[in-house]
Amino acid sequence: MPAGREKDANLKYKDMDFISKINFKRLFKEDDGKFYIACGLKLSCVSFFTIVFISYHIWMILSLNSTFFESVGYFKSMNLREAFFDHSLKALIDQLPLIFFFIICIFFVGMYVGYILLRPFAVIGSYCQDLAEKENTLYNPDLFSDYRLLSRFSELFFQYVNQCKIEKKFRPNTMPNYYSKVRGPVLEKVFLFHFLIITTIISVMTVWFCSYLTLEIRSQVIELSLQTLSKNSDVVAYFLNNQGQVFESLLWGAGISVFISYFALCFHLYGKVSGAIFAFFSTMRAIMKGNTNARIHLIGYAHIRPYGRMFNKFMDYSVNEFAKEEKKVKSHIREIDSKKVK
Repeated sequence: MPAGREKDANLKYKDMDFISKINFKRLFKEDDGKFYIACGLKLSCVSFFTIVFISYHIWMILSLNSTFFESVGYFKSMNLREAFFDHSLKALIDQLPLIFFFIICIFFVGMYVGYILLRPFAVIGSYCQDLAEKENTLYNPDLFSDYRLLSRFSELFFQYVNQCKIEKKFRPNTMPNYYSKVRGPVLEKVFLFHFLIITTIISVMTVWFCSYLTLEIRSQVIELSLQTLSKNSDVVAYFLNNQGQVFESLLWGAGISVFISYFALCFHLYGKVSGAIFAFFSTMRAIMKGNTNARIHLIGYAHIRPYGRMFNKFMDYSVNEFAKEEKKVKSHIREIDSKKVK
């Protein structure tokens, strides 16, 4: 293939990027698509249950307000009590379109987080597939979103493979001592830091939205209450205005819960790929040490298994091609020896 037509495996995977994955027929059929949906649901559920938690406590506060107004003689008729609750409920219902829009946005952000988690494996799988198809490709992992151990070592591994292609044979190769000492999954601090930045942004967005929602509902309820119930009552006005501390405590509690939940979810999602990172790494390391029969076997990582199969197929193809080349060389040597004998 001409040099001008070299392909970048990273860019090729971008051709099949996150936007093209938004095909719900494919999403529900493919394991990686299901993983995207699971990530979206997990992240959006934190925001959803936070909003439900705040809405429930706002309703409890309104119920206490109603009880207070009734105790001081404002709700002598049932109609006035119902009107107060109807207006309070309307204030919440008016925000429902915005709530649904926010939850949907968080859902798609969660799907994109799932895409980022699987992207390094997809780049490796795509590159292996291209090599098996004899395409002249370049391996260029994205160091911002990729896993450091896997990205660095996979570059070393594919350089080794390219050298073996020239020699038409897999030979044991040396590697830096650091990689030889790795015995289990490694905490990817750089990737985790980038991932924490994303989840922090989502947490801030959720807290900000919940604060806006709470203050909007509270302002509408207080405005109605002061207009209809407390024209001549400083007690009611004082009671309502000082409820700000209660709402502030509610928001602080919800905010802390959101941050803790998203940080815990961050480590949970990272746990969904950390074992697979080591599986890819250890298999590549074994091959470089001379074990060409080593293959990636992923149990419990259905969302990454397709990329492991791509790697395994590439290794099977390479081993078979090198075996054919070796047979050709041996056959050629035998022909030369037979001619010499004659």
